[in-house]
Amino acid sequence: MQDNTLSFNLEPTFRCNLGCEMCPRFSSEDPHLDMSMDTYSRINEAMGYAHTVDFTGWGEPMLHSQIYHMIRAAKDMGCVISMTSNGTVLNRRNGLALISAGMDRLTVSVDGMRPQTFDAIRLGASFEQITKNLKELSQLIQEAGSSLELAVAFTIQQANASDLPLIVPWMNMVGTRVLHLKQLNVLSHFDDWERSFLKHGLASGNQDRGPMERLEKQIEGVLVQANESGIEVRIHSELPMTGEMKGRHCLATPLESVYFSYEGRVAPCCHFGHHVSRYFESEFYPPSALFFGDIREQTFRDVWEDDSFQTFRRGFVTQDFPDACKTCYLLYGK
Repeated sequence: MQDNTLSFNLEPTFRCNLGCEMCPRFSSEDPHLDMSMDTYSRINEAMGYAHTVDFTGWGEPMLHSQIYHMIRAAKDMGCVISMTSNGTVLNRRNGLALISAGMDRLTVSVDGMRPQTFDAIRLGASFEQITKNLKELSQLIQEAGSSLELAVAFTIQQANASDLPLIVPWMNMVGTRVLHLKQLNVLSHFDDWERSFLKHGLASGNQDRGPMERLEKQIEGVLVQANESGIEVRIHSELPMTGEMKGRHCLATPLESVYFSYEGRVAPCCHFGHHVSRYFESEFYPPSALFFGDIREQTFRDVWEDDSFQTFRRGFVTQDFPDACKTCYLLYGK
């Protein structure tokens, strides 16, 4: 294998201080623990294989007491460093620590542009506080002359679609220039299906696709607003959405990335990195995971080149996709 070609996605912790109902964590009985520094050191030793290290799992990475040390150690390996956070602990001190540690890209999940929307989805967080935190961090980045890219992520669902026209004005106000936009497409149970627009986008026969068509017009409006404001929009779901369920390279990019759970177990993506349930095409699938090794006991090269892991990845080249992936909407670009 060639060096410096992969994205390492690692999970500093499975703990989180929020209770967002659509989060797959709540379908898992795995213990909510932190990655040990011994485990992290094993991953850090293998970072010569990585061009990017993303400190994002199912938990809130900034809850790990050694997160800044972990970021700096990865940066010292020459990697581009990214992370997604819920933004709740992004105070001035922590913002300066992130900048000092060498963070390159920070994305904050918002999922609501009004206090009543945000607070109902991001349970345990405050829209007013997140707005304050992002404004302050944006100012710190400017004052420090830092190249840190500050982005926001918005996962579209029934409860927040009406907030879409408010995103760009809010981003202009807080000072963020990159927007990650996607559908709620990781579904753990029927309630997630009801929250998502997938049931309209994948409608067939006499079912009503109208809500998805109206949503996509709203998204097009966001794109126009963003272009006028110089904001980059990165869309991570099919647009426009079709009812076709044809496998593709997968939004989780399993050929170019690998996931390390807080335990150090190696999975092809975060959706297999814990025992979480899945809801797909009207069927419920009990919690399951898919691991190909353990960095605590094996070298990364041995894990990556294991026959079973190679066979799994080969399916994305030949389009003979692994059975484990066929019940995931990300395989179909949704």
